[in-house]
Amino acid sequence: MAELTDALAPAHTVLVVDDDFLVREAFRSFFGSRTDLVLVGEAVNGKEALTAYEECRPDVVLMDLQMPVMSGIDAIRELTSRRPEACVVALTTFGGLDYILPALRAGAAGYLLKDVGAEGLVEGIAQALAGEMPLSPSVRRALVGSVAAEGIPSSDGGLTPREVEVVRWLAHGLGNGAIAARMFVSEGSVKQYLSHIGAKLGVTSRTQILVRSIQLGVVDVHDLPPVAEDE
Repeated sequence: MAELTDALAPAHTVLVVDDDFLVREAFRSFFGSRTDLVLVGEAVNGKEALTAYEECRPDVVLMDLQMPVMSGIDAIRELTSRRPEACVVALTTFGGLDYILPALRAGAAGYLLKDVGAEGLVEGIAQALAGEMPLSPSVRRALVGSVAAEGIPSSDGGLTPREVEVVRWLAHGLGNGAIAARMFVSEGSVKQYLSHIGAKLGVTSRTQILVRSIQLGVVDVHDLPPVAEDE
């Protein structure tokens, strides 16, 4: 019955933005072999991406960053400004903070490196569509490390112990479902926790919650609860 349900589930649509023909061809082949994700458009630069988005209104955009005419970061900023509901995941070979921070600040829903693999890409897309924050492990480490290095004095941010627990799991990059399983609550409860945390810290997105929590010292990145190696 589960397999039948999955087969009947509507596919999510994807727009790929990349100036490399071989990359676009690889994505065309990859998505062409799936039933849960459908490639509905392609663009070779940020400017074309803005037009393509309006034409096909995809569920998610996979955005390269280093492109001619208009960069991916500029395109993310423009697109999310025009269409706040747009779900854009940066997908690039660049893992430095000089790319990560501007992309996330521009409104990227997540940041994945192109070596993420097929399974990691599908999982990342699912996380982004669920309102979570897909980050490649090295990207997460770079982001967390840069914020932790700022050395801002500690504060509890007014968070309760359970809210702090949520943020600590969030620092591992876990999604709502994984956090819920560890805290023995529903995914809805985790979303509610995150909403309350964001309100207390004066931020909205999961990325902002994580960054602000580290800045305040709510989370000590050197003393996080352990997770299994396969997570």
